[in-house]
Amino acid sequence: MAGMNWQLKASTLIESLIAMIIIVTCLAIGTMIYANVLASDKQRLQLKAILILNNEAQQTKAEKTFIDSERQLDEWNIKKTVEHYEQTENLYRLTLSLTDKEGKTITTRNELIATP
Repeated sequence: MAGMNWQLKASTLIESLIAMIIIVTCLAIGTMIYANVLASDKQRLQLKAILILNNEAQQTKAEKTFIDSERQLDEWNIKKTVEHYEQTENLYRLTLSLTDKEGKTITTRNELIATP
């Protein structure tokens, strides 16, 4: 009888583990990319809100309208509060706050304004 010369492949378990490691790595990279995209959208929204409040502050100083007000701008609400600064007559503190439809504050800006 001739000798039996055949071999069993025992690498299927190792191949399965390597395939699982590759899949988990791809999912981790995909999750990081997704999280970065969401974070960049939030940063874009924050930057847009800051620019709107800067514009509102410049407009308030140019028009010298130092009164409290609240106004709607697209999907946001801008609240302006003006109060005398501590122990001075010609110094005001301007507080601008930008909120979304649900009332969640996106950003706030504080500034001191000197009046003649």
